Amino acid sequence: MTRQLAIRFDVDTHRCVREGMPALSELGRELGVPFTFFVNMGRAVFLPGRLMSERREPRPVAAKLPARQKLGVRRWLEAAILNPRVGAGSSDVLRAAAEAGHEIGLHGGRNHARWQREAQEWTASRVGAEIDAVLPLLRDALDGAPVRGFASPGWTTHPALPDLLAQRGFHYLADLHGPQPASGVATEEPVGPLHTVRTQLTGEPGGVAYLEHLRACGLDDDAVVRRAMDDLAGVGPRAALYDHPYHAGVRELETLRRIVQSARDEGYRIVSMAELAGTERAA
Repeated sequence: MTRQLAIRFDVDTHRCVREGMPALSELGRELGVPFTFFVNMGRAVFLPGRLMSERREPRPVAAKLPARQKLGVRRWLEAAILNPRVGAGSSDVLRAAAEAGHEIGLHGGRNHARWQREAQEWTASRVGAEIDAVLPLLRDALDGAPVRGFASPGWTTHPALPDLLAQRGFHYLADLHGPQPASGVATEEPVGPLHTVRTQLTGEPGGVAYLEHLRACGLDDDAVVRRAMDDLAGVGPRAALYDHPYHAGVRELETLRRIVQSARDEGYRIVSMAELAGTERAA
């Protein structure tokens, strides 16, 4: 079996779009590889949800960097106070990335944080309404090009998603994360009418962005690359790595370049998530 590695980025802040995506798109062009961007078309912050979540029992998560450290204080305040739209106001960036050969998928609905905190409690009709509110915006930004993939904010999936997405023309769902189950289920897994693809290279527990997690653990550049190759070897021939554009595209470009080059040296071909999920053939 051909070794394949997909590198996916969840785009959930304005800085992700305006700064991270162009830098990553250019890196992909230099290396001749596609990346996958799951883009939220709404807003990032939902303050009432933050207040409610603070009253809930905290879930264990792997080490990660504080938002203020990742974004910088000024841009963190901008995101929290101004709360600009993430993808809907940046059609030029999305279109340029797609034209450069990168895959663009959808990441949630009208508000990233609200989906992450509440979507599991929504009705199926509410989930469908959230998708319908933003999917036309993404399709318009891509000049009507198909949108094949969907990823839920914070991995917060909903049991009705496979049917709802299939009805709207999606091909796969990317809401599984972490190591393969002990049963040895394949990476490409049918979920109702859809395929789904597992993202294994994450900080666990909790599905934390991979490079961010390794940095929070105190690893230097060389150690990050070695760890990535060790983890990749333990996954098998089909793997996906997850991070955010505002970290990987601003602070980790050279480290990401080394990971791509090292993976190629090990015989991996860098592919889109759609190809990894088995819904798109190689060009």
